[in-house]
Amino acid sequence: MEVFFNFASYRFIVMKKLLMLCSLLCMLQVASAQVDGTYSNSIAIRGYSMVQLPKVMEQSGSGSYINVPLSGAMIKFNDNQISFRLSGNYFSKHVDFQDAQRTIGKVTDYSFKLGFEKNFNYSVVQPYFLMDLGYRSNTFSGRINNDIVADSHKDGFTLAPGFGIKINVVKQLTFFAEGNAEFFYFMNKDETLNTTSNISNVAKYWKSQFLINPVSVGLQFQFGGTD
Repeated sequence: MEVFFNFASYRFIVMKKLLMLCSLLCMLQVASAQVDGTYSNSIAIRGYSMVQLPKVMEQSGSGSYINVPLSGAMIKFNDNQISFRLSGNYFSKHVDFQDAQRTIGKVTDYSFKLGFEKNFNYSVVQPYFLMDLGYRSNTFSGRINNDIVADSHKDGFTLAPGFGIKINVVKQLTFFAEGNAEFFYFMNKDETLNTTSNISNVAKYWKSQFLINPVSVGLQFQFGGTD
């Protein structure tokens, strides 16, 4: 009986090692897709993002954080460890916050960016550095303290360096998560109408703001062989 249990235990250990070996071979096979340049192009979809909004009107602090689903997509052109990326992002979100004044309304935001990302290694788990440069437009329409109708438009230049990590699930599918610090330099136009006194005001000026976008996660699909 003891011999039987010893044999069973030995068999279990061998099977465990074989499974580990098979897993390692699968991981190496996935990584080889990145090493040998099997895929020259990728399409990425942002499934969820946490972003920091530019300040609304006279909002104090550094701006509100909001959660945004399915906010954008990217096309990537892969060249060894460097990928050039063209991205577009859009979201429309209701906001309601209490600052010095109560502000309620809708924020609409879109951007187009061109940039690159540099992988630090060739492996299943790939950390990378990114840099995006482009155009961003941010619009707020709503009310302040119920008696002021407000519209604010911000259009300008954006520069966003950051870091991310990719996990190559299978050859054609990669999970990614990234975050960035964004410099936004824009022309700001604020229009207000006091519905009580019927007094309107328009202010236009150039302004800049640093924004922290903590995380954006999504899926990346590889295609287009280089052979």
